[in-house]
Amino acid sequence: MIPAPVQTHIDKLIDEDRSPAYLLADANGKLVAAGGQLAFYGLESLVIGDDLSEQLYQLAGQLPLQGDEPMLPCVQTDTGTYADLHFLKTADGDYVLFLDATQFEQHQRVMQQKGNDLSLAYQKLQKEIQKKEVLLHCIVHDLAGPLLGIKGGYELLANEALTPQGRKFLDIGMRQANKQEKLIKEILDAFAAEVATLDSFTIDLEQAPRVNQSLRDVAEALQPAFLLNHVKLNIIAADAAVNWQVVGERSRLDRVVSNLIENALRHSPPDTTVTVACRESDHHQILVTIDDEGPGVPAELSAQLFQKFSQGKKGKGKIVLGLYFCRITVEHWGGSIGHEPLPERGTRFWFKLPRPQGQAA
Repeated sequence: MIPAPVQTHIDKLIDEDRSPAYLLADANGKLVAAGGQLAFYGLESLVIGDDLSEQLYQLAGQLPLQGDEPMLPCVQTDTGTYADLHFLKTADGDYVLFLDATQFEQHQRVMQQKGNDLSLAYQKLQKEIQKKEVLLHCIVHDLAGPLLGIKGGYELLANEALTPQGRKFLDIGMRQANKQEKLIKEILDAFAAEVATLDSFTIDLEQAPRVNQSLRDVAEALQPAFLLNHVKLNIIAADAAVNWQVVGERSRLDRVVSNLIENALRHSPPDTTVTVACRESDHHQILVTIDDEGPGVPAELSAQLFQKFSQGKKGKGKIVLGLYFCRITVEHWGGSIGHEPLPERGTRFWFKLPRPQGQAA
């Protein structure tokens, strides 16, 4: 018969039969009583009066109980079964309750195997994705050759005597060819950047680029595009007393800045302003912000905005890699990048880059 305290504990723990067995130890840890399905766990040969911890290595260091009532899950017994061991401190002594956990342990093994299978399937999928990306890279690279010939033909045709209508069509063809060339370059650069070229950057104080100079130079280059689209570009002057050097490489930093400002222009209605600024941030970092007054980022696009092939409604049918390049570049340099809605309207795109080693503010 199962003692009342043990039976009460069993009733709280289980609704089904789990082959309960119990051991009772006195204040010195010696076995004074045992019962239940002892043979199921190989406990039938235990000796009354002997130290219980010496008879069962699984109980070493557990008895006598010092106030806590621990539970040891899925302990393997001498019969190969698994048991949950529950410890109860009572007036009669310290009880050790054995409850069968073999089925649960087997379930854990099955789940572990399923987890391993899913992990292998994920790794296999990653390899297939990499193969497809390499194939895409090769296809895009092969497209660049014929496009170069087409552009060369257009340039030669530009030297010929053309009618005004012919000149108009030639200009259209050149613009489309330039767009395709830019797209191909973005794809090739994105793949190359992800694989290898981002390894070339500096944390050296003497060679580190200055982010304020990058903002100024990129803004100057993009000013005509802003004027053409009737959008104002406002560069907030950086404090001349601050050292604005950051970890990175100047040409790629310029491209990150250019991509973000061009993205702001692309989503800015006429007669609005794009504001660009940089300031000191926490943890020895420089924060760059690009604020626009556009419609904002749609909720369904927000989570995947910096992924490789994300695209907005205005970019339907186009592969957008500019923001993806920005993310992998900034993160590779030890920085972070993101976006957030502005209080009234528009979106703020931002990135942080660490200062080079040894730089003082």
